[in-house]
Amino acid sequence: MNFQQVNNNPIPAISLSTQYWLFIKRRTNLLLLIIFFIAGLYGLYQGFAFKSKQVAAIDGFQNEKISKYNNLLKGFDADTTSKLGKEAFVAVSSPLKSNWNIVLPSYKMPVSTAIFAIGQADVFPYYYTVKVESFFMQIFKQGEIANPLRSLSGHFDIAFWVIYLLPLLIILLCFNTLSAELGNGNWRLINSQGITVKKWLSSKFLFVGYCIEIMILIVFITALLLNYVCFNQSPSLNDFLFLLGVNIYLFFWLCLIYMVNTLAKNTGVNAMYCGIGWVVICILVPVLISMAIEKSIPINNTSISRMSRRPQGAQFEDSSFGTKIIRDLAIAYPMLKNTTIGTNSASFKLAVYLAYHKLLDDANTAEVKNYFTKIEARQQITNHSSIINSAASMDGIFASLANNDAQANHDFFWQTKTFHSRLNTIYYPALFLEKQLSKSDYKKMPIFKYQANQNHKTLVFPYTILILISCLLLFISNKQMSKIS
Repeated sequence: MNFQQVNNNPIPAISLSTQYWLFIKRRTNLLLLIIFFIAGLYGLYQGFAFKSKQVAAIDGFQNEKISKYNNLLKGFDADTTSKLGKEAFVAVSSPLKSNWNIVLPSYKMPVSTAIFAIGQADVFPYYYTVKVESFFMQIFKQGEIANPLRSLSGHFDIAFWVIYLLPLLIILLCFNTLSAELGNGNWRLINSQGITVKKWLSSKFLFVGYCIEIMILIVFITALLLNYVCFNQSPSLNDFLFLLGVNIYLFFWLCLIYMVNTLAKNTGVNAMYCGIGWVVICILVPVLISMAIEKSIPINNTSISRMSRRPQGAQFEDSSFGTKIIRDLAIAYPMLKNTTIGTNSASFKLAVYLAYHKLLDDANTAEVKNYFTKIEARQQITNHSSIINSAASMDGIFASLANNDAQANHDFFWQTKTFHSRLNTIYYPALFLEKQLSKSDYKKMPIFKYQANQNHKTLVFPYTILILISCLLLFISNKQMSKIS
């Protein structure tokens, strides 16, 4: 024991070094730390492996599409006196033929924080092939239309390790910090030396907190090094906001188990309280809140699923219907008002098909936005429910910081739609004004670059609430200690 001098009176205080020696005397404690640390490294490996897979898939996809696109452009320099050369030139310059040949890539490269939280990245697509045809039809065919809001994490990544496993480690190391000494009669001896309940508990929890923090920092720094070496990504603000969230969440759990200890129950009761608390916070409450959210914000994806189907019918064989559709498109888009395409044009059916889909996409945009808004509203409720739903709230926040949640997918979706519109701005005039596509047209073709849109202000509320709850638990604990003899 060491001593602190207060008001010239020596008051015993148990040091961290003492807690260290008490801690290592029990080999099971070291074994638990090693097991959970290995679990953290495995979670890091899973996040790294998934991110590597994404990057490799995107690189392969991008290289394939760019290679085909560059081969298409060679048609401008082909020898048109030969059959193959003429076919290559027509394939790149004719709006009728190039419609099927122009395929551009869009992709969402994983950000640095994605190594910590896979989130919903395996559910949502992270790259699209973009053609001239209907945007909603082609995109909804390439990925899942409806994604149920997950109340529990489905990946053994760092986020899972932090949210579900490290609280268990805190429970296993600290649930009987006081009850064990009360039960075996050692507390009277400890207390007779002037060591109070508060000093005993605070020193033990502080030591355990330091041990867990060291594990977290090792994993965190390793992840940053992997990002830099393997993905050429420097540390970002989101990385450190993730680390901040991790510490706030674990501080909450330390305060919770600290309070359980101050109830002065026996070890068995403490174990039961802690076990029930983990089940309620990590499993039961998230499931119940998820069910409540689904009922309060119902989502019907029937109409959205229809958008992935290609409209068919006898009306497309009616030339008067086709003429009207093209005229409606010219009214909606003045750049096409001088369209010369008619029923005798070779591209008439293609023009009708694309015009119909373009107008249909315009009409369906509001419905798709409303559908996405409801999904995002569900996630936002979960993310901001930290006052009663801390585990699922932090799970959603970590996925958001990693740019792997529904909001990020929807941002990627709408940015791809803008990309598609820019492609049509170049292609449509050639088709509807019956012109050939030129090299200068292809030079104007858009190049997709995803921009992550994140509002860090949304973290203030859940982080603040969890800190306030933790402080309240500490306040209750200190009040409770006065009752312990």
